[in-house]
Amino acid sequence: MLIPKSTKFVEENYNIEEEASTASLFTTGNGYIGVRGSFEEYGSLRIQGAYIRGVIDEVIDVVEPFADNEYMKKYYFDEEKLKDFEYTESIINNVDFLLIRISVNNETFYPWEGKILAWERYVDMTTAKLTRKVRWENSKGDITDFEFERFASFECDHIYCIKVKITPINHSEKITIMSGIDTRSKTTGQKVIQPISHEAWENKVFVRSKMGNKYGFETGVTTVTNLSGVNCEWSGEKDSGLIYSYTEFESKKANEYVVEKNIYIASSREETVDKPVILDANYNSYFEKHIAEYKKLYDRVNIEIEGDDAADSGIRFANYHTLISASRHDSIHSIAAKGLTGEMYKNFVWWDCEVYQLPFFIHTCPEAAKMALMYRHRTLEQAKINAKEDGHNGAKYAFNSSVTGDEQVHSYIRHPFHQIHINADVAWGIINYVTVTGDTEFLREYGFEILAELCKYWESRVEFTDGRYEIKYVTGTDEHHPYVNNDAYTNYLVKFVLEKTSEYSKELGYEYDFTDISEKLYLPMTENGLIPQFDGYFDLSRTLEVAGGTSAKTRQMKVSGLYHKSQVIKQPDVMLIYSYLNMKPADSNYALNWDYYEQMCESSSSLSYAPHAICSADNERMLSAYNYLMESTYMDVKDIHNCTWQGVHSGCLAGAWYSVFRGIAGIVCRDNHIEINPHIIPWWKNVKFNFMYKGSKISISISSHTYNIISDRDVKIVFQGKEQFVDRNKNITLSF
Repeated sequence: MLIPKSTKFVEENYNIEEEASTASLFTTGNGYIGVRGSFEEYGSLRIQGAYIRGVIDEVIDVVEPFADNEYMKKYYFDEEKLKDFEYTESIINNVDFLLIRISVNNETFYPWEGKILAWERYVDMTTAKLTRKVRWENSKGDITDFEFERFASFECDHIYCIKVKITPINHSEKITIMSGIDTRSKTTGQKVIQPISHEAWENKVFVRSKMGNKYGFETGVTTVTNLSGVNCEWSGEKDSGLIYSYTEFESKKANEYVVEKNIYIASSREETVDKPVILDANYNSYFEKHIAEYKKLYDRVNIEIEGDDAADSGIRFANYHTLISASRHDSIHSIAAKGLTGEMYKNFVWWDCEVYQLPFFIHTCPEAAKMALMYRHRTLEQAKINAKEDGHNGAKYAFNSSVTGDEQVHSYIRHPFHQIHINADVAWGIINYVTVTGDTEFLREYGFEILAELCKYWESRVEFTDGRYEIKYVTGTDEHHPYVNNDAYTNYLVKFVLEKTSEYSKELGYEYDFTDISEKLYLPMTENGLIPQFDGYFDLSRTLEVAGGTSAKTRQMKVSGLYHKSQVIKQPDVMLIYSYLNMKPADSNYALNWDYYEQMCESSSSLSYAPHAICSADNERMLSAYNYLMESTYMDVKDIHNCTWQGVHSGCLAGAWYSVFRGIAGIVCRDNHIEINPHIIPWWKNVKFNFMYKGSKISISISSHTYNIISDRDVKIVFQGKEQFVDRNKNITLSF
């Protein structure tokens, strides 16, 4: 169990049972590369992982599910297609370049060998550096201190650095060091990497590999290892899949010996990789350059909470993982559901990106948000092909999107093919980005083209029935209920997208007009302001009949149930309208809807907690808001869904920041002003954070019933319904 300590989460004991989960939690990365927190001395299968964004290829996917209840049989699996299914795309696990093995008196240090006398491991969120401090005693009684450090550079995406301090405590024995690359990595349990060439000479190692046959990306990894504290010679060696440099020396008691290993990683998608790239500076030099860049971003995303250490540390940890999940420099791929922390979900891009993850970056790091949206523009032509194959006009984005943008949903799973809300989600991401950043150049050059094609799709997808347009036979955000008509989230969002695209069209001088559809699109609502999740929802049972066994339980559901007969939902649908979409449907009753749908949601998706935190805060249920916020924050640290080892829940973790920003601070950025309706966590003494709005840096400080705002540009706000102006570089303090 990791213990929160201010800017760190600390592992105080080595526990082999938790090694896989902590590998996810202790991932280091920079948006280009993600390196799981496996040990330098040994890269265990399913624990070791080094992933380059967009380096994806085809793998065999061995699945053996079976339908053991009516719901799974009729609505979830297509068992005929399951018979033919075999291959899928996946991010490919790169070679293990962490490899540093240290032997003392002919005994190699492993945590499970000898005796651990002291252990501490942590990521410092202020530096993005992973540190491990170990005091180890071998079987001969030789005690040695090891201190490992490593980081992925934010100054140069391709640089990864490791430093190891070795201090003999009670001996002067021979120490040997092996440093290099283990080429025997596996992806989803199979060997996909195909070595092309490798060499080891003196203190240098270079490995060039092909990462699969479908796309044929190649990677090149070069390591340079140096040792200070003693004069020694290195020699290059090869042993099966190990390519390494080797040295040994006679140590002296209490002397400190420092190993520095600087690594250059690249793929053929951005540069040639047929020759080694030798890094000749020292570890400290690379670290100084890294921290100078990282600190700029850390200051943008950091939230300080006084009076609640668990929330303060937890949200920093969530922000760290969110920050390392996205690229600021290229659009070859976008933000995946597990970031770059594991192979689960194959590193595909889902609707999580635009709705759950993008708000964090739009408000703090808009250059990363822009790259994610440029990925959608880069795959627009494939989206047009997808729509045509589906029998519709415009563009249809893949629900599971890979490097090319074609559909990667497993062919034997039925309902995701009907989760066409993705085509409103992408549009929402563009509109949200433009609204907050004011980046009209992006809108004109890229964004509007996507919006227009998506609206053409909806124009051909809606059906005109009894004087109104309807959207039929879809699966909404709640995957428990496929093949429904007029899903609330889908219909409400599509209406907004059609309206906003028509508005942009006029502003930009185009002739697209989708207002006829938007004005006549059916928005379900009862007379008392309750929004049915879809047609016939309230006619279903308010309880869940349980049927089936383990196969159904593994399909992201808490229990195996007949969901098509029940109102029990997997995750929010209607409540996303109020929270993440920031809509205020006319004649609706927010509190009534929240009362109802909170009780119906079993939260078997981690994407439930942040919207629930926001809805609770909006309705002044602050203890509930806090509890949901902490579930979003500690989802993976506490392993709430028992799958942290597969990688972190990136959308959920991004929701921790947004729950404070949107839920507690009550901020919604509109086209020409910022709405603020704050809420209080009673025991929080102070909350501080920054965000960006139309190029302005805005700093917020909330203490008890006082709200302090400072902006580096003039900005208009509407604070609890009252219009205010914040003058440039002048504090404004408001009471609430």
